[in-house]
Amino acid sequence: MRDHDWTMADLMDGLDFLLDDLDRICRDAFSRYRRYDPGDLLEHDSRAAAACVYSHMAADAERRWPAQNLTTPPEEVGASVQLIEVRGLKVWAVRDFAIVRFKKHDEDGKSRNYPTKQAKDYDRGNPLPGLPYPAARLSVGYYLDATGTEFVRTQIARPRGKVIEWCAAIVPHEGCPAGAKRWIDVTRQSGF
Repeated sequence: MRDHDWTMADLMDGLDFLLDDLDRICRDAFSRYRRYDPGDLLEHDSRAAAACVYSHMAADAERRWPAQNLTTPPEEVGASVQLIEVRGLKVWAVRDFAIVRFKKHDEDGKSRNYPTKQAKDYDRGNPLPGLPYPAARLSVGYYLDATGTEFVRTQIARPRGKVIEWCAAIVPHEGCPAGAKRWIDVTRQSGF
């Protein structure tokens, strides 16, 4: 299947075995950051806060999914997740169909930092050294309230250059009835 043939449902269903991990990584990283000394928090602008939370997310992902062989049986959680670093960009290959990176998101799934050329290439789906191609490029992120102090949700977005094709919110395990879908389409509709 070519990258552009995957639907939101295809990709989200393929990530189903990781949704709890992805949600915990984002929630725990933000919660850990909010436990910093209040005086230190006051000194952080939004960029510093995002950098701290990102560092916690990346470290947690590395602990959850240590370096491993992608041929390990997929029944083992994380067995088909592999860290790949490309000139400082940390991403995780999920089986052979998706690559995820961690970011702070806005409501639509966009990140608000100034993108490097490499980040733009990632979002456009351009080949990058060491990344499986044509695996779908996804952004896993945390979305906060307007004050930047309350966690709203973990979401997965599908960037296509400057456009976000779709955005899905992960439904926390404890808030999801047995057998229900673990994600909700939160893509905002335009033109209405």
